[in-house]
Amino acid sequence: MDSCPQYVPPVVEYETKLKRELFQPAVQLYEEGRFEESFRTFLRYINEDAALACETAPRHWVIPHGSIVLELRITDDDDLVITAPFVKLAPERRAPLLRQVLELNTGTLTLPRLILKDDGLTFSYRCPLRLAEPNKMYRVLFEICINGDSFDDEYVTKFGAVPLREKQVTALPAEQVDEAWRVFRQTLEQAKRSADYYMSKRWHGFAFEILGIALMQIDHVISAQGFLRTRMERSINHLWEQRSPEEIHGSLAREIDEYLALDRETFAADFYVADFFINAKKSAELEACRKSMGTRWEWAKEDRAHRNNHGVAICYLFAAYECLYNFFVPPALREEYAATLAAMGGQDWELAGEHAWQSFNRIMDPAFG
Repeated sequence: MDSCPQYVPPVVEYETKLKRELFQPAVQLYEEGRFEESFRTFLRYINEDAALACETAPRHWVIPHGSIVLELRITDDDDLVITAPFVKLAPERRAPLLRQVLELNTGTLTLPRLILKDDGLTFSYRCPLRLAEPNKMYRVLFEICINGDSFDDEYVTKFGAVPLREKQVTALPAEQVDEAWRVFRQTLEQAKRSADYYMSKRWHGFAFEILGIALMQIDHVISAQGFLRTRMERSINHLWEQRSPEEIHGSLAREIDEYLALDRETFAADFYVADFFINAKKSAELEACRKSMGTRWEWAKEDRAHRNNHGVAICYLFAAYECLYNFFVPPALREEYAATLAAMGGQDWELAGEHAWQSFNRIMDPAFG
């Protein structure tokens, strides 16, 4: 409670296959009206190996992503059609599953939709190729692939849905899973003790933020997949809900107790390497990362003006782990985060805040990177 959480380097890392240098050419080709060339370059930006290997016929791609298979076709009249079979409904639990599908269609998904045909659910999206702008198409493919691969585990586990494709995975070494399990429990237990201390002081904001920081740190360190990742994403989303700090703390505290009640076998089931087409996180340039950190930077400046280094440190922990949770960050920023978080770890809050303040200033300096 009187010291900053320890930094732990990643035990399991998310793999990125993005080729950053191809995104701007894809945008430029689109702006020049060369729509098919733009789309092909865009697919290579996401995952060049899959884009080249999975074109099974001219203008027709069949690309695996975890437990779903993405099919992309450019029709003779230059429409882009995207489908991905999802799950088959179980006869005895159709109603609760269809309620979940309705929630997904009206809330989570923006452009693609889940379509019910016979007993099968399929992600679907169609637009003229001339409207397949790269930024928009990234969102479409991201929503289909990430939600499809994440929610199928939940729908199978909770509602008895039948997967339409078995996920092709490679199990991680036992010692790697053991270390992830140790970090998972240790991080949550420490955060829970800290949150209890903050609640005893009526520091409700610190209480829920330290729990959120722990969850984002765990995501960075162990890169869980499957149902565990889906559950953790929902927990982390509490951090931005329009509720009182006490209510957010209560939700996070209950869910962290549920995570601590998991047995190792259940935990280990969500640690594997799978064949993914699109990454669960986006790539971000330095300016986008600065923007992400902006609110916490302003709060840190206020805390610094009031000689509150504890607040500065909490602001930095939240800003850094939020950025690492959302993005693949540029190498220079990743190194800066790692060095500063390691220097802060285990230190009293006064000294941790000094390290955080210096790093905030370096990152926000236009000359950084």
